Amino acid sequence: MIGFQPLTKFRQTIRERTSEVLSRRFFHDRMSMAVLSVALGVNAVNLISLMLRMRPTDSLVPVHFSSFTLFDRLGPWYFPFEIVMVTILITVVNSLFAYHSFTRSRLASFFLLVTAVVVSIFGFIIAQAFGAVR
Repeated sequence: MIGFQPLTKFRQTIRERTSEVLSRRFFHDRMSMAVLSVALGVNAVNLISLMLRMRPTDSLVPVHFSSFTLFDRLGPWYFPFEIVMVTILITVVNSLFAYHSFTRSRLASFFLLVTAVVVSIFGFIIAQAFGAVR
């Protein structure tokens, strides 16, 4: 099976790289892992909650709220999912920045992770609010 040798080498490289990344200090710091777990947990609960409540529809749903005009713009039914995807993207990007900055500044890493939690919580509130309006 000479044809599968590059695939075996690729798997071995991935395994080595994963074990190298997971052995870094960032993944052994309890506070960082706790904050990251909270951010990922809020995002997961938000996504699962929307998946259970939202169903595809042809009608437009409110996508903008103003205290003066209330709901003043309509858009596609999947708009709350877009909010969740943006919060997941922000969480992933902030986590990558936190991982890379951990060795230089643990405080900066912590603030990046806390920012991911705050964005996740606000995204949860906003997505659930728009997901509740029918």
